[in-house]
Amino acid sequence: MGIKQVILNFAKISLCSFGLIITFYMVMDFTYFLSIPAIKGVHYINRTNDPWLNTSWALLANMALLSLFILQHSLLASNEIKNAFNAYSLQVIYRSLYVITTAGILLFLTRHWKSTPDVILWEMNLNYKPIFWIYASIHTVAWLIIYIGNICTDVTELLGIKQVYYSVVNLPDPNLRKSLQLQRLTNHMRHPSFLAFVLIFWLYPVMRAKLMCPVCAKKLPPIWCVLYMLRYLDRLLLAVILTAYMYIAWNTDERDYYYHKSQYERKYHELERLNRYSY
Repeated sequence: MGIKQVILNFAKISLCSFGLIITFYMVMDFTYFLSIPAIKGVHYINRTNDPWLNTSWALLANMALLSLFILQHSLLASNEIKNAFNAYSLQVIYRSLYVITTAGILLFLTRHWKSTPDVILWEMNLNYKPIFWIYASIHTVAWLIIYIGNICTDVTELLGIKQVYYSVVNLPDPNLRKSLQLQRLTNHMRHPSFLAFVLIFWLYPVMRAKLMCPVCAKKLPPIWCVLYMLRYLDRLLLAVILTAYMYIAWNTDERDYYYHKSQYERKYHELERLNRYSY
């Protein structure tokens, strides 16, 4: 092995290791951001004495952050970018760069997210123990489903570790070992689970909105006033945008469903047979 190859392998391993570290930190930080109610240290914009104007600026900044994440996530997942990496023989580090940029964008989002403290739509009292335990249980189970699901769907390949390892030991692309049906499924649904993410996005103890409608100046505004106010919610904006993005991006179809069903039945019968022979 020449010195050039040694340097290239060292660079691949270093990039992959950095991606693993920053991804682990991002997962912890993003989990805290989504599931732990922000009480202290909340960032918010206070440009004027007008709460509606302040809230509008906050929502505009938050929308820019969400747009940046969606642009990065969609652009790097496009076939054009993948083909460009393949054309320059950089497909080995594609996943590492993907997770590094994703982690960087999400860390930037959590640190620059602007709250809208002027307004409140609903608020759950987490000091009341039954509500706290229900909230904590649902979020814990949802995160466990996401974490375990990613581990079961080959987390080393998802993070780019397997690609770098196979390249260093001169093995072919690990994706070539996967069936076309599995490759198709992972392209249509990269991360499990849709329902768990939706629960995390929407089940939050504080959703913020103006109590006083600026149009009719009533404390209990009609439905059209409520709809007018909903655009001023920072957490509702995050829930709506990310839920819509997942719905559009995760385009599984009937073929994916039947493949997943057949693999589940196959594993079930294999475990049943092993259990029968163990007695």
